[in-house]
Amino acid sequence: MRPRRGWGPMTPIILAGLAMFAFLSRSLGEGFAIPVGIITAISVAVILRGPVGKALARRLEGDQPGIAAPSEEVLVELDDLRSRVLELEERVDFSERLLASHRDRSREAGGSA
Repeated sequence: MRPRRGWGPMTPIILAGLAMFAFLSRSLGEGFAIPVGIITAISVAVILRGPVGKALARRLEGDQPGIAAPSEEVLVELDDLRSRVLELEERVDFSERLLASHRDRSREAGGSA
């Protein structure tokens, strides 16, 4: 297990929940907001203790059992595609230079005539 650093990925969610609770207590009054806040906190705690919380914890830790490492065949195909893309980039660059030089020559010929 890696050590935690900083605030963590749940901080924005917690801050949003606190902001919503503050808004609720201002707009509806403390008499209504406090029981709603308590019920919400208990509900969230129960949900996060179950399978949803465990799945979320695995996701945050980076363990993704459904995703396997790419096979050697896939990596070879990826390298082939990269080389083909590089070749196409070189061809496009050459075509752009050729077109630009043709335009320059036609401008010079048209401007001096």
